[in-house]
Amino acid sequence: MGHLTYGNTNAPIDVDDALLVHLRAVTVTKLRRNESFALTVPTFDGTVQTLWIHASIPLRFSFDGDPQLHRPLLAKMMEAANSANGLDLSREEYASSLEQARELQTVSA
Repeated sequence: MGHLTYGNTNAPIDVDDALLVHLRAVTVTKLRRNESFALTVPTFDGTVQTLWIHASIPLRFSFDGDPQLHRPLLAKMMEAANSANGLDLSREEYASSLEQARELQTVSA
């Protein structure tokens, strides 16, 4: 399980390692273009938080290993980040897409 630390808070947000690697790629791409976006993440207590991702707000991504990026999931996440609603990681579609990518990786290995 990886961690996303937002702003000056001491409470990291737990995110699946593979999903966090994709989120990092989307975030770095967006911030490199000077594009801010809304990010909604589930929290440990079952609620969700929506964060405003902006270059002036410190972010730290921490995860184990180097999970492989899957282009279809990356494209889906980027499209959502570009939308008015932003990227909502609490939606089941990202978990299911990630599971499908893992299954494909297992079959091809």
